[in-house]
Amino acid sequence: MSRGTRPGVTVRQLDGKRLLGVARTHAVIGDRPVDEGGADTGFTSGELLLLAIGSCCTGSLRGYLEAQGKSVRDLEVAVHFEPGGEGAVRDRIVITLKLDARDYRGDPERVKAAALSGGVASRLCVGSDVEVRFATETA
Repeated sequence: MSRGTRPGVTVRQLDGKRLLGVARTHAVIGDRPVDEGGADTGFTSGELLLLAIGSCCTGSLRGYLEAQGKSVRDLEVAVHFEPGGEGAVRDRIVITLKLDARDYRGDPERVKAAALSGGVASRLCVGSDVEVRFATETA
């Protein structure tokens, strides 16, 4: 991907609840669980969102730790939805970092900030603008 190009994906309907997502030369199937009318042949949209967040956090944290000369061998990031508190409009997204305590004991807030510094996670945290356009419209 060239430096000025922004990543993008296309998604199209296949059959039933199945969707095909394509980015560059890669493809992924989206589907719903059987109890929601799907065939459970792929990720749900929510799972893909969590995967994007987790991948972004892991990559950002890996870069931070490597720059500190620390091992990333056992680095793991888990991401899940948790019901929001009373009056919440949406679920909360919880990111759990699994790494050696020696790597964050001195400054846990800096490690948390590093995990959230990547593109996807930082866009969520600051509330990126979202616009819906029809294909016939121009930017």
